[in-house]
Amino acid sequence: MHQQSIHSISPPAAHYFAKPSQNQRRSVSSLDSCQSVDEEDDSPSSKPTLQQILLDQGHGQYTLANFGAFLQSQFCYENLAFWLASRQYKLCAQSLYQSVQQTVPMFNLHSDSTKYLNQSQARAFSDLQLKMRAILETFVLPSSPHELNLSDAIRCKLLRSVAEGSYHPQVLEQARESIMDLMKCSSYPLFLEGIAAKRASNTGSSQSSADSEKSLHHDHDATSWRLKAKHHFKLVSRMLKRSA
Repeated sequence: MHQQSIHSISPPAAHYFAKPSQNQRRSVSSLDSCQSVDEEDDSPSSKPTLQQILLDQGHGQYTLANFGAFLQSQFCYENLAFWLASRQYKLCAQSLYQSVQQTVPMFNLHSDSTKYLNQSQARAFSDLQLKMRAILETFVLPSSPHELNLSDAIRCKLLRSVAEGSYHPQVLEQARESIMDLMKCSSYPLFLEGIAAKRASNTGSSQSSADSEKSLHHDHDATSWRLKAKHHFKLVSRMLKRSA
């Protein structure tokens, strides 16, 4: 029963890490270029998608740093931190799988496949396991420092899969999609509204340049977001960057 539950959420690694087809590449390209605008274009019609903001492809005030600062002000920054950590984990897992699978076809990012690895490969996989555990201990486990608002079903399925030995990034996918939906329905619209309200206030009033300077100063303050993030999430930062 347990073994079936793992396979139901973890497709074959080769398929998961396969290079996108021509149609898939076209689809990704069209998403990245959606509502493409110049860097200085801040018109209302130029709002980037949430995906573009998360990939730091925004423009003007629609940057990842400003979005992170906004989430901090709303006390829900852990959603963005988890999304970024899970994305980094996926990239690390993909790199490890592709490098090891060339010489060890049996390797599938499951603890059972470590018996086929040499010492160097086993050490790299152990480092990947530490990264997963850092994510779980920071965001997923009940009463963790920055516990996510996940359903019991998603949380239990994730923890069970890892407990049974799967370190495939697909085990994080349901939680990742749930958090993405949460940001899309809540934080992202409020973030856009806040920028629109600030723009309307700046252009619709005849206030002195002091207000504009204050607004500009606020945007500059947002650049401290990365430093705050490192402080607030030092555990996951340390574990994710830990050398093999």
